Amino acid sequence: MDQMKEIIHSTAIAYFLSYKCLIDKHIEVCNFYSDYFSAYFVPAITTAAFSCELALKNILHSEKGKTPRGHDLYKLFNQLNQQTRKDIMERTIQAYNCKAEILSVTSRISEKDFFILLNLHKDTFTIWRYFYEGTPNLDLDFIEALMFCLNSKDDNYISYINYQLALRKNNNKS
Repeated sequence: MDQMKEIIHSTAIAYFLSYKCLIDKHIEVCNFYSDYFSAYFVPAITTAAFSCELALKNILHSEKGKTPRGHDLYKLFNQLNQQTRKDIMERTIQAYNCKAEILSVTSRISEKDFFILLNLHKDTFTIWRYFYEGTPNLDLDFIEALMFCLNSKDDNYISYINYQLALRKNNNKS
């Protein structure tokens, strides 16, 4: 692995782990469903989006030998090789729908929904840094599933969902 690829990969994983710490702390100290703008929530969102961006750039560096610039997740995703895009899309859909099933919610996504959500969240890093300037949209489950898949951690996603549920239950007991 060349040095640039290693730096990008390590940084993507660092932001991935930072997201987990921030969102876990948000769950511990807040009502997960109503305290959206806690001291931990907004940084968790920007951290997750940046982890996705860096992971995409890492994959692109492997595939193309160059690291593209910019924050647009949709644009970065569409620069990937076709098979890579298909693999990431399928794994993200599976992770998202698995969480929906575990949470017993009806929202499931298809391939069409994946592209709609990716386009909707293409500028999440930029928009959420300045969330107070507008009314940003967010499907946290989508960004989270995408982040786990891009960082090749989707095999741990079910365990993480169950861990989050336990945190929420413990918070509700307090």
